[in-house]
Amino acid sequence: MPDYSKELNSEQYAAVEQTEGPLLVLAGAGTGKTRVITYRIAHLINNLGVAPQNILAVTFTNKAAGEMKERILKLVDRRDSDIWIGTFHSICLRLLRRDGHLIGLGAGFGILDQDDRLSVVRDIVKGFNIDVKKYPPKQYMWRISNFKNTRAYVDNLKPGTDPFHMMDDVFKVYQQKLKEQNFIDFDDMLALTIRMFRENPDVAQYYRNMFKYILVDEYQDTNDIQFMFLNILSGTDGNICVVGDDDQSIYGWRGADIRNILEFDSVYPTAKIVRLVENYRSRPVILTAANELIRNNSMRKGKDLKAFREEGGMVQVMPVSNETSEAEFVVSNIQEYIDKGVPADEIAVLYRTNAQSRNFEVFLNRLNLSYKVVGGISFYQRKEIKDILSYLRLYDNPYDSVSFARSLKAPPRGVGETAVDGITAYASEEGINLIEASKRFLPQMRGAQRRGMEPYLMIFEELSVTPKISDMVKLVITMTDYEAFIKRYEDEHEAEKRIENINELYNAAVMFEQALTDGTISDFLAATAITTSVDESDTAPAVKLMTIHSAKGLEFESVFLTGLENGLFPLQGSLDEPAQLEEERRLCYVGVTRAKQNLHMTYASTRMVYGNRMPQRRSTFLDEMGIVGMKAAAPKRPAPNYIKEERKASAAAKEVNGIRSGGKVFHEKFGEGMVVAISGTGDTANADVFFKGAGGLKKIRIGFLRPL
Repeated sequence: MPDYSKELNSEQYAAVEQTEGPLLVLAGAGTGKTRVITYRIAHLINNLGVAPQNILAVTFTNKAAGEMKERILKLVDRRDSDIWIGTFHSICLRLLRRDGHLIGLGAGFGILDQDDRLSVVRDIVKGFNIDVKKYPPKQYMWRISNFKNTRAYVDNLKPGTDPFHMMDDVFKVYQQKLKEQNFIDFDDMLALTIRMFRENPDVAQYYRNMFKYILVDEYQDTNDIQFMFLNILSGTDGNICVVGDDDQSIYGWRGADIRNILEFDSVYPTAKIVRLVENYRSRPVILTAANELIRNNSMRKGKDLKAFREEGGMVQVMPVSNETSEAEFVVSNIQEYIDKGVPADEIAVLYRTNAQSRNFEVFLNRLNLSYKVVGGISFYQRKEIKDILSYLRLYDNPYDSVSFARSLKAPPRGVGETAVDGITAYASEEGINLIEASKRFLPQMRGAQRRGMEPYLMIFEELSVTPKISDMVKLVITMTDYEAFIKRYEDEHEAEKRIENINELYNAAVMFEQALTDGTISDFLAATAITTSVDESDTAPAVKLMTIHSAKGLEFESVFLTGLENGLFPLQGSLDEPAQLEEERRLCYVGVTRAKQNLHMTYASTRMVYGNRMPQRRSTFLDEMGIVGMKAAAPKRPAPNYIKEERKASAAAKEVNGIRSGGKVFHEKFGEGMVVAISGTGDTANADVFFKGAGGLKKIRIGFLRPL
């Protein structure tokens, strides 16, 4: 019987050993939460004799689920195939595959991915002659998604309270189209599973008995219906262990409810609470800044991170004149780190909004430094991948009108939209699938249309006698001559990237077959539909550029946290909204705690805002960290060395010949203005000044300015 007390610290071991009843593990950044979950599962199996099939472990990404499985395999003596480990959506999909017929789902139902979902909504909006400029299809899709994550949808109600133009009608037709084509969408998975449990109490009880031990990762990110799902399976006194960090709850904008973690011990009255505070990631100086920052939040359970690592590292705050200077500073430092031997993939540039990446990309390209913008288009959402998959989706679900229309255009076959609409309407009228309808339409076609449709239909004949998924992928690539199609319409570099992608799709199919020997084409297509860019592996060494939201769960040797200005970070709309400001502060806390060794934070004196250069104010978060002054209510303590050094450097940079950054000045021609930045020293110093009226921002030699 393994003794895990020797491999874990005392708090981690307490969380592993407390197996009975509800347990809340408040796991601070870098404190080993995944280690706790994997060791807890190993303890249940190896030491307590719990059968693997009686354990359910829920994660938020497929990548996290895969890493957890790998770790468990190293700790347990038996195969883990019976342990249910996966995301909320993958687990619910598995449950619906088993019992979805109880709520009217057809066998082999498909998953409508986000891109195809938008295509369906566009067609519906077009059919209603709705003004798309006034009422964009994406707005309807967003509202449908939001509604499907509510209790009202679980209860099978309509979105009657949504005042958006014709929302009820659009939703009704959208649902009809899903049913006609035997689809569910991404948001259906959880809601329909809960509906299935509610309408079939015996099924709910079966799974309640089956999942004797439930473990949930990143519990602070759960929303209301995810809570419902877990609560149905665990009851209020079941063996449910949730692991999360209230200080890292940053997804309120997409429905996450921080109350789930803050009120866990109210909902589960017998719950025990264990706090993990020993941080194995960051240097003490970084954790000091993080702790000072997050103490300003009131909506939290409360804990201070303690550093396991020794003193060292660096926290730097760098004032810059504008976004160009910011990028130049960041990239020059990145070059220095790489020259000193720091791996490129151990360096990250973090920002609040995606639009901020552009300047960093410009300077990285100038120095020919490899970088990757994280959080871009998911592999399975890329055009060439969706083109190939459209054939397989139509083969798997021949009622799929979206894949039918797409596959006929990839590559184009001379079959126009009129013919596509005609075949689709005929299939609906006759109650037959689209492939059968195409075969019946074939005799009516002439010339180019017929020459295009005949080899198209032959692809599906060949797919029907091709048993392996990987061979199906290869068959579509070959029979469509897709590589030649790409080369015809793309430049050489772009064509090469797209061909690499379709080759990688074949690799993905092979890997899927190896991982799931009895997996079907339906299983493979479902896996592609619920995979996001976060789940994709990235082995190429490159500097990472990403929003702070995308960085959650990651760590880097050196981090550049940029754009720390009021109005940008925190965002303008949160400054007068306490709850939103607290979420912005938690987001900043996440950014700070990504750094292991070095943390650089920047703020600009001016920034381009909607085409105008505007003066900026340093973020209040820097003040709260103790970087520039302490709040009156904060405990008095000696400033760390890095703060003292920063104050000296900042003071020296702010005043030249009596003119200070932030001070008012007068110019003979432009009148009164405010100094937003100073560069240079002595008589050659220049000031960036924002003048009232039509003057705007000007760079002026200090000697031509008079302090006011």
